[in-house]
Amino acid sequence: MLKLPAIRGLALAIGALLPLAELARRASDLASWWLWIDDFVIGGALLAGAWAARNGSERGLRALAAGWGVAAGMGYYSLVGHILRLGEADVSGLPQWAITAVIGPGWLLILFALISTIRLVPADRRT
Repeated sequence: MLKLPAIRGLALAIGALLPLAELARRASDLASWWLWIDDFVIGGALLAGAWAARNGSERGLRALAAGWGVAAGMGYYSLVGHILRLGEADVSGLPQWAITAVIGPGWLLILFALISTIRLVPADRRT
């Protein structure tokens, strides 16, 4: 399992990079912002959770787990949507399989981070 510094670092990295990557992917279709706002919600949830968990408190770890939960739920929807559209072109111009090949392992990493966060012992409960 991951330790808190690694989990927080991962949340900060994904929280910052995911919205930027989605913005770059949809640069040709900025008018359809409602289709990519979910990535900003995920990013915000992960950044807020990472910030809240900076001291390892129980409340902070709950917030971080919630951020990972948001990412897992929305990520699942995204992954399944891309799998169902494997034969179609992606808005980015990349093959759909390439996008799916990034989202799939990314979603598994998010699940691993969620499980790791849930298993952490809060700093105020350590003896």
